[in-house]
Amino acid sequence: MTEQTTLCPDFVTPDAYGWLPPRKGFEVDPASLEGLPVPERYSIAILSSYEQQGRARTGAFALPVFFDPEYGRLTLAEREFIGVVVSSVNHCITCLIVHTHLLGKHIGDHGRARRISINYRQVALSTRERAIADFCVKLTSHPGQIEQADMHSLRDAGIDDETIYYVIEIIGLFNMTNRTTAAYGMRPDDDFMAAITPSED
Repeated sequence: MTEQTTLCPDFVTPDAYGWLPPRKGFEVDPASLEGLPVPERYSIAILSSYEQQGRARTGAFALPVFFDPEYGRLTLAEREFIGVVVSSVNHCITCLIVHTHLLGKHIGDHGRARRISINYRQVALSTRERAIADFCVKLTSHPGQIEQADMHSLRDAGIDDETIYYVIEIIGLFNMTNRTTAAYGMRPDDDFMAAITPSED
């Protein structure tokens, strides 16, 4: 029997929103999805069937760091830039799709955001941005090799200590969400993917 190809317009993906099924008897409440400012609403709702209070605590910490423009010393564009670099190193496809799109919105250039996600070293960046990106890679790939000299490198790029604190915080947070997203098998919502896909008309 010939196996059906998946590389054609007629193929409908059977991919679930996560590799863990919801707990028995749990059904996603559509109303609970309305207030979530993330495009993995269905995955998060399924995970909440295991530990609703725990997911709420995680959200209370993470959402301001990701989305509150008044939080910390980094702009939303800088936070998404960090998220894209970290997610690229970790090969977290879901996070890379989502945060590359958000970076493109913040900088007004989706093509440049995609190039950053592939290889930021081939994109024109400021000295500050390049230093942050290089630090993202080292802390994500080789945390045991971080040393005081890395703080000096960031300072030499014009980044003060308070900003360095927030850079480290969000790198750590993206590394956590990359790993949980990957391990749970979370993927973006279909409506989000449809919305960011260019129309052929």
